Amino acid sequence: MKKLYLKIFAKYYDSFMTSFEAKIEDDRKNMLGKLKGKVLDVGSGTGVNFEFFNDQVKVFAVEPSKPMLDKSIKKVKNKDIELLNFDVNDKKLHSILKENSLDAIVSTLVLCTISNPELALDNFKKWLKPNGKLIVLEHIHSDKKFKGLFENIINPFWKVIGDGCNLNRHTDELIKEKGFIATKESYFTLGMRIHKAEYILKYN
Repeated sequence: MKKLYLKIFAKYYDSFMTSFEAKIEDDRKNMLGKLKGKVLDVGSGTGVNFEFFNDQVKVFAVEPSKPMLDKSIKKVKNKDIELLNFDVNDKKLHSILKENSLDAIVSTLVLCTISNPELALDNFKKWLKPNGKLIVLEHIHSDKKFKGLFENIINPFWKVIGDGCNLNRHTDELIKEKGFIATKESYFTLGMRIHKAEYILKYN
């Protein structure tokens, strides 16, 4: 049943997200278009980010859903993108992504779905070079009382239909608690509260 649902979810994901994606397309373009070097695209899904990467990057696209990863193949085109069918917390990734090897990590609409975001952020810290960047575009828990309460109430249902997506995570706070420093950040609302930021690691 789970495999069937993942196939259906992957099949209709892009269509379902068309309107929302149109509103954040410029954000993706501006955040990803200037990256260079080795880049990890976390939870790459159907490959929405792929078109925005330039030819100066080597991308490791990590996605745990095989149907989503399969759908992204056609978006690779002639770019240097390696598709990896793993959860970002899978220990096997550490044999592929060495410590201090990445110039940037991209997390767009994915930290809401990862079962252990704390571990994922610890992994990011290991993989990033000292001057590496964490690029974030994530929806987070509303800062409005009643909307936040509504998100809490419907979250168990939403999590099931959204393949693990949580509406009520304070992802921005968690990232900072893990030692990342925002060099650029903003918040805006598109039905959900969105956190857009560029982070670097704090080194003592």
